Amino acid sequence: MFIVIVWLTVKADWLEAFLVATLEMGHASLKENGCRRFEVIRSEHDPTRFLMYKAFSSRADAEAHLTTVHVQHWQTLVAPMLREASRAETFTQLF
Repeated sequence: MFIVIVWLTVKADWLEAFLVATLEMGHASLKENGCRRFEVIRSEHDPTRFLMYKAFSSRADAEAHLTTVHVQHWQTLVAPMLREASRAETFTQLF
């Protein structure tokens, strides 16, 4: 499995709108053929900090995910909601 983890920090005034947009995008992502798992995790210590855990069957599936209408729409919508640039890192599942 190919895994993408994204760290996000949201402006406090935008939390509700961010959650709505992100949940909509996440549900659409789970319908993609290669998307095996999509989780949005919120920090218990700082409610403006989030982590996205996205698992795909392959790197190609992850790359295709980024070209979907729902992801591109989400990226445009949440850009002004972020307090800082998001950070993503990729991983390969070993076991």
